[in-house]
Amino acid sequence: FDHLLWSCDLNFVRGEDSLVRALWAGKPFVWHIYPQHDNAHHAKLDAFLDWLDAPPSLRAFHHWWNDIATGHPGWPGWDVVATWRACAQAARARLLAQPDLVRQLLEFVRERR
Repeated sequence: FDHLLWSCDLNFVRGEDSLVRALWAGKPFVWHIYPQHDNAHHAKLDAFLDWLDAPPSLRAFHHWWNDIATGHPGWPGWDVVATWRACAQAARARLLAQPDLVRQLLEFVRERR
């Protein structure tokens, strides 16, 4: 699956596991979030897009793709998708800059002693 994500110009993923793999691929992607009966997925998607620092075109496309917004934003074009690539690569760089999980857990425990 990772090789497919790496080789595509734009990925469409569903679910959190695939989202994580798309983030690590550093390629532009659109996340189809699992809907929840109380529409909690709307806030979850927006929180993720905030963290991603998604440009308005990517946010609008995500909202349309996930049936949160009405009206089709239209295909943005590959030049706009290129800005999504920069966004995905910046998110991957932020993840790579974090300490590894063991160090984060040790720090968490140390702070609570």
